[in-house]
Amino acid sequence: MPTMIPSRPSPDRRLSLPETARLLLLVARVRLLDLLMHVEVRRGQGFADDRLLRLMRRWLAMHEAVGALLPGITEPEHDADVRAILRRP
Repeated sequence: MPTMIPSRPSPDRRLSLPETARLLLLVARVRLLDLLMHVEVRRGQGFADDRLLRLMRRWLAMHEAVGALLPGITEPEHDADVRAILRRP
């Protein structure tokens, strides 16, 4: 999911109204998952159970869906960090 909104519109493609609504819904879900992950971390469970891992996977899937709606925008560094954490044995 991009963290910076471009300052001027891209001449390539504009989102339709349904795509814009989907984008807003995905961003809201990403924010909710982010909040839930922070709550899990504050609880101190870490990776003792699979709740945090499931949230991280869902969070990453939402980021990929946003990236599919906004092609040409680079992926943020924290997405790569989460992927690296999920790939660890």
